[in-house]
Amino acid sequence: MKLVSQRVHEGVWIEKSVRLGENVVIEAGCVIGAGSIIGHNCVLRPRTWIGHGCVIGHGTVFEGDCTVGDRTLIHAQCHITKGTIIEEDVFIAPMYVGANDAIMVHLRREKTPFILDAPIIRRGARIAVGVTVLPGVTIGEEAKVGAGAVVTHDCQPFGCYLGVPARWVCEVPEDERLTR
Repeated sequence: MKLVSQRVHEGVWIEKSVRLGENVVIEAGCVIGAGSIIGHNCVLRPRTWIGHGCVIGHGTVFEGDCTVGDRTLIHAQCHITKGTIIEEDVFIAPMYVGANDAIMVHLRREKTPFILDAPIIRRGARIAVGVTVLPGVTIGEEAKVGAGAVVTHDCQPFGCYLGVPARWVCEVPEDERLTR
């Protein structure tokens, strides 16, 4: 007898050769592309779109209205905030956290409207372990963000960023860039 299962809501589209771990929750309007792997204890809130050939690590939570491009790897225990756009060929290490609300309007919406301002992570970007990305930030194409960084401003394409707050330190070397 199997004691655990996936909870897949109606209105979900799962393409062929997708592997789901145990205790996965997939809410209405989600799409998972062919050949993707969703680890144990993941949550995909409404309208999360995962591309083809993606790997989503154990315990990762998508808060909804998120898009993940093809061939992207998001490691374990990541928080993908509502509205996040992650393009193709992105790597995100464990314990990533994204934010989408600069003024934290929780229980104050009658006074201040919530304005969704989620991060955008462009093609081929690499984000190391324990990185936090604040609302409205774009991580540029093939940019690289070092461990523990707090990203408060946009990262330019092909730039390496380190620190708290994250600062540009150099260009991504040519031999580390993806070929097209």
